[in-house]
Amino acid sequence: MSQSSILKSGFWTTYGAAAARGLALVSNLILARLLLPTDYGVIGVAYIFWAFANLFTQGTIDSFVVYQGLEDKKALNTAYTVSWIIGGSLAVGLVAAAPAIAHFFDIPALTGVLSLFSVNLLLSFLYTFKAGILQRQMRYRELAQITLFASILRLVMSTGAAAYGLGYWSFVIGDLAYWLLSVLLVSRVVDIPLKIALDPKARKAVVVYCLGAVGSSLGFYLNANFDSLLVGKLLGQEQLGFYNFAYQITMAACIILTQATQQLGTSVFAQLKEHGDRERSLKQLMGQMAFLGAPLFSLLYLILNPSFITFLFDAKWVPACAVIPWLLGFAYFRLLTSPLAAMLSATGKPNISAQANLIIAPIAILSFAIGAFQFGILGVSVAVAIVLGGGWTVYWWWLGCRSLAWQVLPFLLPALRFGGLAIAAILATHSLPLMLRPVAFSLLYLVLSLWWAKPYLAQYQSLLGLLHRKFSNRAS
Repeated sequence: MSQSSILKSGFWTTYGAAAARGLALVSNLILARLLLPTDYGVIGVAYIFWAFANLFTQGTIDSFVVYQGLEDKKALNTAYTVSWIIGGSLAVGLVAAAPAIAHFFDIPALTGVLSLFSVNLLLSFLYTFKAGILQRQMRYRELAQITLFASILRLVMSTGAAAYGLGYWSFVIGDLAYWLLSVLLVSRVVDIPLKIALDPKARKAVVVYCLGAVGSSLGFYLNANFDSLLVGKLLGQEQLGFYNFAYQITMAACIILTQATQQLGTSVFAQLKEHGDRERSLKQLMGQMAFLGAPLFSLLYLILNPSFITFLFDAKWVPACAVIPWLLGFAYFRLLTSPLAAMLSATGKPNISAQANLIIAPIAILSFAIGAFQFGILGVSVAVAIVLGGGWTVYWWWLGCRSLAWQVLPFLLPALRFGGLAIAAILATHSLPLMLRPVAFSLLYLVLSLWWAKPYLAQYQSLLGLLHRKFSNRAS
């Protein structure tokens, strides 16, 4: 695959993810002004169960399509059929479980909210499968455009509903509009005929791959959602609203970069045949993520202070500020797992991710509970940063590298190096006025990291030169 092709795909993948999360952030900003923390609490609980059902879609059927390819029509049609079967079954199950979930949390509105989420769930299965076809074809421009149009519609529908006074239903209406338009647009773009058919041999391959991916997703779900579940059950709806708000604004950048890395990385790694080429590519990507991620989340830490939150969102959200630094630390570590997740998916090893997630899950859940009982949402965020952040990242990289017969230290060293430099720069600029800290931090970090960042800066310079030549050729 040429550098030009990778550059184009990388641009459109990042553009699509940035458009979706950027518009979602704008939507959250407007909704935070119009809604109450209790509204965020209701939808926060609903998203826990949406995420549980959705773990059977993201990184499963689509990753199988990317891994398997499009040549085997029996496997492709079988995967398409399986997506319908699983999506329909989970949608029915979510409707059936909605009353019990509403009773458990003592939030009657959850029955209707989750019932409508079941429609979104089935739509997400259909979209994800066809998006996997576009990923395998490296048609990231079309994916980005679909994401942009659907995200704009969600922004309009959700903010309009909130302005009309529909409260937490604003999220439901916006999500439904998003998935409907996404399915309609992706169905028009995918040009491969599909039919309902189950081939026994292909079915086994689909099920084995997806079970490994679901195992990974299940462990990740427990790790990523049990904090919100415990906050909602033990600390109440309003505290969950604060926690969910902080999670949304701290994880936006991480989700953009993680989504772009996993989508593009899985496609690129799957097409690299030499083991050594994969190792070198993963090392380069990991170093770049650490070099860029450390200052990014440090700057967010400096910017997201109580004064900024009050100015942008309202003083009612200031209690969320206590957990923001810890969730930003978690976001940095989560970003550093995305290159490995892409490599394991590309090499047919999603079971390694499942093992890492499921082993750490009971430790993480216990730490969440202890943190909630002792220090409220602050204790939960500290547990998230320490256990799911540093501890889980190191263990997952060790496990993944062992399965690929690679040394783990060369992959983790950039994260430790650039993360340490970012912390040093924060401490050195801590006594400066709030307005000056981001600028002073940026300059100091660049000076401190310049020696180790030379290979990455050279790559960026090469890419800029490639872009310049492409535009010059078009102009001439």
